[in-house]
Amino acid sequence: MFNSLVFVALPYIALTLLIAVTPYRYFSNRLTWTAFSSELLERRLLFWGSNPWHYGIIPILLAHLFPVLFPRVTARILGNQDALLALEGIGLGLALFAATGAILLLLRRVNAPALKGVNYASDWIILFLLLLQTGAGIYVSYSLRWGSLWYLHVVVPYFWSILTFTPQPEYMTDLPLAVKIHAACGFVIIGVIPFTKLVHMLFVPLSFLRDPPIVYRWRQKPAAEDR
Repeated sequence: MFNSLVFVALPYIALTLLIAVTPYRYFSNRLTWTAFSSELLERRLLFWGSNPWHYGIIPILLAHLFPVLFPRVTARILGNQDALLALEGIGLGLALFAATGAILLLLRRVNAPALKGVNYASDWIILFLLLLQTGAGIYVSYSLRWGSLWYLHVVVPYFWSILTFTPQPEYMTDLPLAVKIHAACGFVIIGVIPFTKLVHMLFVPLSFLRDPPIVYRWRQKPAAEDR
């Protein structure tokens, strides 16, 4: 029952919400389609939290996606023991880097009174989910070695079974609980993205390239011209 819920029902619920709610939110209220930049309210922790988070999590997401799209290339790469060891170490380092950024971003929201006006329940929920997901990933990477290999031969076929609407949860049933938590948390994050500020990452503002230049005028002469 648990495995069917996590590895069959949950991914399809998450994908349905992502596909259905995202365009509805985009076309119904574009004013909420933003990260609500708060750099002017608090900058120091934003810098030290946002940069490690992005530079850590983006390569990790690409590393999860690459074997799904290119399993044969991945198998050839991981067939080299030195490459496997290097990727395992780099992956763990990036996960720690991302977790550090997520913790700092959470502390920023807790300790910066100026941010109270732009804090919402969805912000706290997604931050805790991201921390749980990253923490579970670090535990899996550290305690269950050679994750790159079993991810390729176990998780990738499971993903394809979901994408082709022939779910085969048996691929995942014998994996340790930490892996199941990591997977379940990932599906929940996908499902709640359309309801949070993270939805802005799904929008590529290519139309901005066609916008005319913005002309700025000084209200008063710059100090250099006054002298």
